Amino acid sequence: MRFRTLLAPAGLGAAALLAALATAPSAVGGASTITVGPGNSYSPAQTKVAQGTTVTWSFAGTHTTTSNQGFWNSRTQSSGSYPKTLPSAGRFPYHCTIHAGMNGSVVVPLKAAGSAGSGWTLRWSTSSAGSGRAFDVQTRRQGTTSWRAFKTNTTSATGFFNPSRAGTYQLRARTSNTNAGKESGWSPVISRQVS
Repeated sequence: MRFRTLLAPAGLGAAALLAALATAPSAVGGASTITVGPGNSYSPAQTKVAQGTTVTWSFAGTHTTTSNQGFWNSRTQSSGSYPKTLPSAGRFPYHCTIHAGMNGSVVVPLKAAGSAGSGWTLRWSTSSAGSGRAFDVQTRRQGTTSWRAFKTNTTSATGFFNPSRAGTYQLRARTSNTNAGKESGWSPVISRQVS
């Protein structure tokens, strides 16, 4: 990896910028509501939210919202709501344990801030991983077919990406539930240019 100084006029190096970003509050999040029932469905069944968003399942029938990888389980509910904050990137499929075929998915994208000339600070979580969690981040140079590990089983929330070879790179991330030995699906792929 090549080292480039960011914000050189201010005298901040890439390491200092990363440290500041790692401790700075995140301006992400919000809320999203998914209706559960009254039939055997989630509405919407597929949802895309920013890192740190609280997703609330609002029940109008007897159902559950249960993560396929063990990230959450509302248990059986027939009314009321179940909120879950999703701080990290990945694709999080879920299902109802009562009704076969009742499925949904929440997608949380990877974020990148920077420029082609200075490199990219990637954010795959709003905070460092807590107990039972870790993150994987992969990259693939445009024109190649193989994904390569950028970070594997990391607990940090961010990383600086600035490979020495110029080109367009694809990036994706996922969250691991290390207690269950399962991973979320991969986040949507984003592309970033490096010059």
